[in-house]
Amino acid sequence: MSQNNFTLIQVHTALEDEQIKPYHEILSRALVADIIRETLDEIRALIKENKDILIDKDYIIDRCVANIKFNAKKRSQVVINATGTLLHTNLGRSPLNEDIWDSVKDINIYSSNLEYDINKMKRGKRGSFLSILMSKITGFESSLVLNNNASAIFLILKALAENKEVIVARAEQVQVGGGFRIPDILKEAGCKLIEVGTTNITTIDDYLNAITDNTALVLKVHSSNFKIRGFCDFPSLETLRKKIPANIPIVFDEGAGILDESFCEEEHISKARKAGVDLICFSGDKILGSVQAGIISGRTDLVEKIQKHQLARAFRVGKTVLSILEEFAIRKLNNHDSALSYCERMLKLDKKKVHSKALRLSKGLKNYGVTIVPALIETGGGAMPDTYYDSFALEIKHDDIKKVFKQMQNASIAIVCKIKNDSILLYPITIDEKHMKYVKATLDNILMN
Repeated sequence: MSQNNFTLIQVHTALEDEQIKPYHEILSRALVADIIRETLDEIRALIKENKDILIDKDYIIDRCVANIKFNAKKRSQVVINATGTLLHTNLGRSPLNEDIWDSVKDINIYSSNLEYDINKMKRGKRGSFLSILMSKITGFESSLVLNNNASAIFLILKALAENKEVIVARAEQVQVGGGFRIPDILKEAGCKLIEVGTTNITTIDDYLNAITDNTALVLKVHSSNFKIRGFCDFPSLETLRKKIPANIPIVFDEGAGILDESFCEEEHISKARKAGVDLICFSGDKILGSVQAGIISGRTDLVEKIQKHQLARAFRVGKTVLSILEEFAIRKLNNHDSALSYCERMLKLDKKKVHSKALRLSKGLKNYGVTIVPALIETGGGAMPDTYYDSFALEIKHDDIKKVFKQMQNASIAIVCKIKNDSILLYPITIDEKHMKYVKATLDNILMN
């Protein structure tokens, strides 16, 4: 059909098309209408460039549907983590325990005592009970819960060290995902960074020689997603607290939420407390295994000073995070299985069970380039960098690996895996049992057709 004999359809006509109507519930009718308008503008531009282009209703609807589907992928949705990284930051880090989620439902759909003291029958303090629970878990005197660990370290610096000097080893001036840089955070908090040591060696004398009357604190920063190996040496937290004058707080940005040596031998929360660290901060959704939050624990006087800072309100958490963390913390203190972190549960899985999952996924696909191979997995999420564990993966070889990779991501539930050495690696360890049939069917459909 020649464009000269065709008029573009109206927005309301496209909105009522049977292919488009289901997306009203997914994106909202208003947003779908905007996408249709933008698509019609694109088509008008095409017509202007080429007056002889063939345009009909089916072409317009198909183009609208493609653009709508593209935007629908932006909405928060379930994806399947098959990357071999247990706590994948881009995929939401630690999945929540379903039973804990269900147990706090009523607190979130009805009114709650978020800032109301039932005993005193007047306004109360948000998060006061959670602070008690987190202190019991960490073993420190007091605790404060904020919306993430980045805000925790920023508020510590702002409240305790603004217009003063903060000593940080050169090897610990790290950058983590999203461009979060320790030197830049110090600058934003109004602190003066005092660098000590070299990239690979920092001594206790480096710290001691840097102390002045304007020193506010010494900041130790976990390396997050890298390791320095070989000829290197750094003083322990215990050495720092013994040698640094008692009036200068030692603050440890532990980051990962590793409670004790049962998980690893890194400088964890229990070790920091025993070493006499004055403040520690870490994430709630990494090794700890709960919801995103930034937890500060330490000396009562320091925590109270941080809590009274005007910016504390800007970084506070809402009722959903509070209720989840409270329930999680109680179960953690009771050693309940549901409070085992996601990372702990995955690493405790019997390797035979993981291999069995791989066998189920690969069944009937040997002639389609699928084999089971030994593979290393990692914790991820900026926790325990350069630490790997034995597991298994499906190795998929194909003439068009990028096409297969894209098809897996464009499935109704995206399957996120990785490409390595011209093969796709799909790790079954983090594929939930309820998704196994779906992943198997998707693999069969993609590889057999």
